[in-house]
Amino acid sequence: MSRLIALLSLSLALGTAIAAPAYYYRWQGDSRIVCAQTSPGPGWTRLHGAFVKSDCSI
Repeated sequence: MSRLIALLSLSLALGTAIAAPAYYYRWQGDSRIVCAQTSPGPGWTRLHGAFVKSDCSI
């Protein structure tokens, strides 16, 4: 049982070690542009570029 716990702990640690940052994108709606990781909803179009900071700066 302790080997199983050790194996699960190791696999979780390895998964977080190779995780990449989530990018932010500019999304254009009817009258404004917002910065978000995912689409704000229907009717929004993702503009070109990917950003690391939540204010869509480099």
